[in-house]
Amino acid sequence: MKNYQISHQDRVIEYEVVHRPKVTRCIHLELAEHGALQVVAPRRMSKRLIQSTMQEWADYVARFLQAEQARRRDIPVFRFVSGEQHLLMGKSYPLDIRETARKRASVELVDGFIKIRAPVCDPEEIRARLIDWYRRTAGQLFFERLAAFCQVAPWTIEKFPVMRLRLMKRTWGTCSAKGVITLNPHLVKAPPECIDYVVAHEICHLKEHNHSRAFYHLQQQLYPGWRAAKAELGKRGHIYLESRVAPVPAGRVKHR
Repeated sequence: MKNYQISHQDRVIEYEVVHRPKVTRCIHLELAEHGALQVVAPRRMSKRLIQSTMQEWADYVARFLQAEQARRRDIPVFRFVSGEQHLLMGKSYPLDIRETARKRASVELVDGFIKIRAPVCDPEEIRARLIDWYRRTAGQLFFERLAAFCQVAPWTIEKFPVMRLRLMKRTWGTCSAKGVITLNPHLVKAPPECIDYVVAHEICHLKEHNHSRAFYHLQQQLYPGWRAAKAELGKRGHIYLESRVAPVPAGRVKHR
């Protein structure tokens, strides 16, 4: 991918240009997995216009890059070995990984440990087991919270919403025009109040499918603590959403 440059004070900032079908009007900035600054732009926008815009907003670009690089340093790097800390509902729990002769693997939270028992315990296998466990745990917990909020949301009485789970990179939840609520399993790593905020937020969208004054009035009634929870997700959400897998030597890693 070709690199472009702008100047800011005494430094040069390099960036890449990428296009996505849904981006049709404005450009926005991202920090790619490999650490490069990316400008996501409409396909019809010329490179010259992108360049001039980036240079005009060089101060903002520099601040964005600094903030995103700081956030990236916060993102945990996992090796998926015993003793490593993993989040569940805002708390950290160490992994307890052991090989078992049983063909069926198990993952459960017991005595303050996330206990994983599996016939194969290499990092990729443990990672897959954890992802599946997070999804199952999220499904049960989110449904319980959805049901609890629906009991005090009169607009859901006639039709209980359909709930789905989907791993998303930047979104906690969505509500379709047909009333289907989709939630991100990564949210189960966040504190309970953050989970409640997202669930309540999407339930409010069943009645007000917008972010109007009426929507926020409804959200305030359904979950008065939403502002603090939203602020927490804004501050630490990238930690719940993202993780990096540390490179490991080739070969099988044993856990005893």
